[in-house]
Amino acid sequence: MSELPTQLRQVRDFLFKQALALPPERSFLHQPGLIQDQTIFRLEDLRKHLNNPFLNLDYLQIVDRGQTVDLRPARCFKVVQRRQIEFVNLRAIQQHLVDGAACLLEGIDILEPQVNLLAATLDRAHSCTFSNAVVFFSQRGNEAYRGHLDTDDVVAIHLAGAKKWRIYRRQAPRRINIVELPEPELGPLEAEVVMRTGDALFLRSGTPHRCETVDDYSLHLSFDLCDRTVNIETALDLLLKSYDRDCLQPHTTTGERVKKISALSQTEDFKREIDTAQSVHKSKCEEFRRLLDGNRIGFFDRLIAAEAKA
Repeated sequence: MSELPTQLRQVRDFLFKQALALPPERSFLHQPGLIQDQTIFRLEDLRKHLNNPFLNLDYLQIVDRGQTVDLRPARCFKVVQRRQIEFVNLRAIQQHLVDGAACLLEGIDILEPQVNLLAATLDRAHSCTFSNAVVFFSQRGNEAYRGHLDTDDVVAIHLAGAKKWRIYRRQAPRRINIVELPEPELGPLEAEVVMRTGDALFLRSGTPHRCETVDDYSLHLSFDLCDRTVNIETALDLLLKSYDRDCLQPHTTTGERVKKISALSQTEDFKREIDTAQSVHKSKCEEFRRLLDGNRIGFFDRLIAAEAKA
């Protein structure tokens, strides 16, 4: 990976030296003015990506007055030698933005090498983290998300405009009922933070929050520090395969079978299977970052340089 530029180092140090060092009772950290004259991602960059007629609509979400817009009608195609070449009718997206809609764009680490470089650095926050980078653009009165909580830690960098974050008391871990939370389910309000250009915010997993654009518009970049430790579904699948190889006699009780599964989970063979699965998954995440780090075509550089010299 390349050496980190100054602004990315500032974000790295904010996470590793301050946010991750918070005492257990603290669920968030706001750092005003962390980055001066930020160039990590700008409105110009968002415009560039949204203006690409080959934009992958699976990465884009438009939210207009609380409703997610169906973008399928914006998919068009041109027939070339009996093949359909897909492209996007950008006028549809333009009209929703003119009407005040919000949008979020996933896959920014794929599109922007600098964002991938920062994501690779944030991946080291925990033993097996794979960061997901998302850009949020919103306009006054229209937000991409309503009240919700995230199942992973989040680092947000504010890029333009201003947005108020209402942060509520951290809740016990769960994987259901985490979005579209009405006010009573958000819990006690702990703080209100206004994010402006260059600010950084860290939120621990399970911390409910609700955002409001208090300027004409707001733009921020969010990193979900996703936990890529072998999940419970994978572990149970491996356990069931172990049970298939070493099961109980027919007509044993369900309780005895559960005890057998529990015993298998403590065997050295099963622990080795988990370690192997974890190692493979982590190496794939690292390989993905390395792929993006060099994911460019340099073939034309020499030709362009020669033309410029001539």
